[in-house]
Amino acid sequence: MIELNEPLTEREQAILQKIAEGQSSARIARELQLSPNTVLWYRKRLHLKFDVHTVVALVNAAREQGII
Repeated sequence: MIELNEPLTEREQAILQKIAEGQSSARIARELQLSPNTVLWYRKRLHLKFDVHTVVALVNAAREQGII
């Protein structure tokens, strides 16, 4: 199981939940009133924190951790 070096922020948790629900970056940006580039930045940060390269691996790792 992957252990995070630092905890997720509330915003990271919210974006991760929406990613797990299958929402696109554009839709996440609209719903959270963020720039699409900001959402992409958060996605990249989540991939780095979980040390994964795909969305499927990201969601699976978050489920293993009990985050989502």
